[in-house]
Amino acid sequence: MRLDADVLVIGGGMAGAVAALAARDGGARVVLARRAPGATALSSGAIAVAPDPGASPDEPLAWRRGPLEAARRLAARRHDHPYAVVGSAGLWRLGEALGFVARSLDGLLAPALERPRFLATPFGTAAGVALCQRSMEAGDLLAVPGPLTVCGFAGHLAFDAELVAAGLGRYTARGGPDVIAAQVGLPFDDPAARPHELARALERPGAAERLGEALRATPGIGGAGTVLLPPVLGLDPAARVPERIAAAAGVPIAETLSDVPSVPGLRLHAALEARLRAAGVAVLGGAVSGAPLPGAAVDVGGTAVVAGTWILASGRFVGGGVARRGVLLDPAFGLAVQAAEGREAGVHLALRPAASLTVRDRRSPQPLLSAGLRVDAALRPLDARGRPVHPRLLAAGAIIGGHEQATDGTGLGVAILTGFLAGRAAAGGLA
Repeated sequence: MRLDADVLVIGGGMAGAVAALAARDGGARVVLARRAPGATALSSGAIAVAPDPGASPDEPLAWRRGPLEAARRLAARRHDHPYAVVGSAGLWRLGEALGFVARSLDGLLAPALERPRFLATPFGTAAGVALCQRSMEAGDLLAVPGPLTVCGFAGHLAFDAELVAAGLGRYTARGGPDVIAAQVGLPFDDPAARPHELARALERPGAAERLGEALRATPGIGGAGTVLLPPVLGLDPAARVPERIAAAAGVPIAETLSDVPSVPGLRLHAALEARLRAAGVAVLGGAVSGAPLPGAAVDVGGTAVVAGTWILASGRFVGGGVARRGVLLDPAFGLAVQAAEGREAGVHLALRPAASLTVRDRRSPQPLLSAGLRVDAALRPLDARGRPVHPRLLAAGAIIGGHEQATDGTGLGVAILTGFLAGRAAAGGLA
């Protein structure tokens, strides 16, 4: 079997999905190849862009700069970060990229605000995000209209309502709501169920309504501005679990961000999958082999794919986009890893022992965690001499070096911006 396309995207995470959708929206015929689902399903379920560099990490509600301005300030401070590498013209399109994703996943994501939303984590801290799921929207700590009741499920040990409430209570004096803790019984008999099992159980007819009625009968709930629940409010947004609970409880309902395993992350991944299908992107499973450069036939799980432009969005270590085979490299094309955060960048990075790419101070940049391909402003991977490997080979997401997406506060923002830019550039190059 053979597929002819304009764009081949390699990688199934957020960057690959956004690249494929942006290229398809631009009129391109798109094939997305992946060995396995990306790491999006492991995320908190929300999308961070950049922290406000002028705010203390201990006082997140003091952030006042919006996500776009925070990203611009980060780029000005970190010249090796992808936000800086794409240039001011590329970074200026971050708002457009976020808007594209929000519209593409309109049934799942709430519209962006000019400021970040501040959402609770399962550990009682607050995180600023640029986009969040609709099931989380009412939990914005700067917008709760009254007391916030953190409510756990009796017997469900994976969520400690007292701990979360105590942590969030620290923010009351800084503009957050008053916080109390409560517990409610589940409307079914398995409190030891795993998160995705709880989520599926709440989707059943009558289950969300029974939970809402139990909340209404819980002392103190009636006067709550919002009831904050564990992040298990259904896997399918079409089941409308939060809305059904809220209607029965008579108060706004929200869920926290999630740790791994993440029901909101699975929800986000499923929404991307559905959008790819609806957009007409051909998704193939299997490793890519047999093609040195764009334009040649490549084998993906037994299907020959020919595309004039390729977008490499295969992730980093979790996704298999960076591997150690004598040296650190991209295993799909053998591109050497050259970029990392700070002064550790350079052509010889891939040749260094992995142990030398970490530092003892955990607060310092870790070159190994930020290792990846070096790209130009057009997102084309560069060779050892700083030249594009191929004019129609682009990169997006975590495979681009120079950032630690899990620790520098840029979260899925880099994946969305670079995926969007790469997809639009690929579609724009069609004859």
